[in-house]
Amino acid sequence: IMLHTIQADFYRLFRSKGFWITEAILVLNILSGVIFGVAGHAGVNTESKIPLMTEVWTGFKALINYSASISMTILFTIIVITLVLGTDLTQNLYKNSLAYGVSRTSYYFAKSAVVLTIALFQFLVSYGLVFSIATLYNGLGTMPEHFFAHFGLTLLIQFLSTLAWVSIISFLLYASQSITLAFVGYFIGNIFLSLPALFFKDIDIFHYLNLEFQYSMVQSTTATNNTLSIALGFILVFGFLGLATFKHKDL
Repeated sequence: IMLHTIQADFYRLFRSKGFWITEAILVLNILSGVIFGVAGHAGVNTESKIPLMTEVWTGFKALINYSASISMTILFTIIVITLVLGTDLTQNLYKNSLAYGVSRTSYYFAKSAVVLTIALFQFLVSYGLVFSIATLYNGLGTMPEHFFAHFGLTLLIQFLSTLAWVSIISFLLYASQSITLAFVGYFIGNIFLSLPALFFKDIDIFHYLNLEFQYSMVQSTTATNNTLSIALGFILVFGFLGLATFKHKDL
């Protein structure tokens, strides 16, 4: 039954106008980066490490540069997730699954699998497109030293950071059953997690609370370990809170 639920989620998603509009805007953001050298950024930038990227985006350069704009992919990932999970919760569609004998825990983990797949899909689309378009437009460029190891680690930490945000938003959706509150929570959460770094600049770990991570940070063991630890912490805490909230919620 849960496999059918997962299949139904993706069938409904791919037939949704909201999904294709979201993907179109994401592609436009990627195109603006390749053509004009500057992609969008969501959230609060507490560091001066993110420059205006006005140089030519070759294939490898595009992957490095877009890593500083991955917050846009995270935002669009959250939008797509609300189309699936948010719609289920706000319209009480989950009651259909529970009525067929599916446990709340099974339902929760099935939705988590859908959400994880969506996040991975958005990552592959974003980096795949930016690399392909930049290579066609400006050529492959020169591959930096240790690129695959550094970029692979960047991808891993950014993906875990995305899942951390997804866990937070999912918890808000389960707790409130409000898509609006989930989005407000995302933007307020971005500001809230950035404030400690602004007020306590000398406390190093506060600079990684907002889960902003990019290619240029991968050579710093401190930045890598702190972001990784914070992301995993958020995933575990808000994943548990989301499950506990849904299991004990009055239906």
